[in-house]
Amino acid sequence: MKFIREYIMLIGIFLTSVCMTAQEQDFLQTPVWQEGYLDIHHILYGNGNSTFVIMPDGTNMLIDAGDIGDKSKRIWGNPLTATDPYPNAQKSAAERIVEYIKRTLPKENVEIDYAVITHFHDDHMGIVNNETPFSKYGKYRISGITEIGDLTRIKTLIDRNYPHYDFPTDLKNYYNKEPGLFLNYLNFLEYKKQKGLKIESLEVGSKEQIILKHNKPNYPLFKITGLKKNGEIWKGKSNRTINYFTPKDALDKNNKFDENPMSLALKISYGKFDYYTGGDNTGIQESGKPKWVDVETPISKAVGKVEVAVLNHHGVRDAVNENWLRNSQPQAVIQQSWSSNHPGEEVVHRLINRNIVKKEIDIFALEILEATKQTIGFWLTNNYKSTFGHIIVRVLPGGNSYYIMIAESDQNYDVKIRKVFGPYICF
Repeated sequence: MKFIREYIMLIGIFLTSVCMTAQEQDFLQTPVWQEGYLDIHHILYGNGNSTFVIMPDGTNMLIDAGDIGDKSKRIWGNPLTATDPYPNAQKSAAERIVEYIKRTLPKENVEIDYAVITHFHDDHMGIVNNETPFSKYGKYRISGITEIGDLTRIKTLIDRNYPHYDFPTDLKNYYNKEPGLFLNYLNFLEYKKQKGLKIESLEVGSKEQIILKHNKPNYPLFKITGLKKNGEIWKGKSNRTINYFTPKDALDKNNKFDENPMSLALKISYGKFDYYTGGDNTGIQESGKPKWVDVETPISKAVGKVEVAVLNHHGVRDAVNENWLRNSQPQAVIQQSWSSNHPGEEVVHRLINRNIVKKEIDIFALEILEATKQTIGFWLTNNYKSTFGHIIVRVLPGGNSYYIMIAESDQNYDVKIRKVFGPYICF
């Protein structure tokens, strides 16, 4: 059976390569999107997480826009360290994200159809402190997503808890003594709402919230499913969900909580191709922690097998558990890394363990620091396909196969393709 499966895969790769025209081969050398393709850009800019998705009809979605600010203040002292701004520090993180997006869209005016904030941490939405500049438009500071909103128009913004912001407690009151990124975010939303911004909470189980806006009838095999927000997780059928943990569960004895497992998660599907992304969701029940911190297991049961998956929580040690790997069986994984503790050594060993995953997983990271490579050693360096560069997943029209492209930016922010992996055949 294994021989037959591998033979079929080899035949599929051969046919895909033969059927591709010279024009399509040339298309693998440019980051610019074309009609019918699904492009998923994991942007390397050195300050946090940001993923830009261009759907088959041109509808786009930005998932997170983090900015950790001054890395010496964000990382809690040596020996931990963060990556440098990329390709330079001449522009802010948000400006670098927008510059990248301009290189991928075949049009002059950049507008964001959907912006998704997975959870309320600075490396996913932007740091705010006394040094953060104020917007010239409204009463909020600009960093990450709030600066993106000033640089270009966002049509719809989706987060984990709009409009009540009451999970697992009253967040407005919770953060009242720390007037930072969350309260600033609320000021931003209030101002932009008056200017036409549509704001929503993710609808778990829905395939009709994030939809193609330009030519949906031509792409009936494309859909985006809301998998999780807060303690609510999709069951994998119709739109049924479960409440995996409650607000009371999430709060400790001091009424504090961990924002990471509150993260929302999405599944993007195009034909046979499936892709998972889930912010900083956790999967390891460490000593003394309650069972519900393992949200990866119920998520992975609902999602099933995927072609490409983003590692939860940057691939740190409290995520990417065995159940998640066994249930999802990804062909390729992407690590959105920016710190020397990304990834955790235990995670690397799980990714390459053939008793957990049935076949070799192709592993790609935005940037792995030398200190991390030296610490983990050949288990990392011999098994990662790429440890530096933008990571572009390009799904061919129809969703039967895809490529993974590694790109770099020059000092003028032009994006150049350096390596191409594939074709990968979807099953």
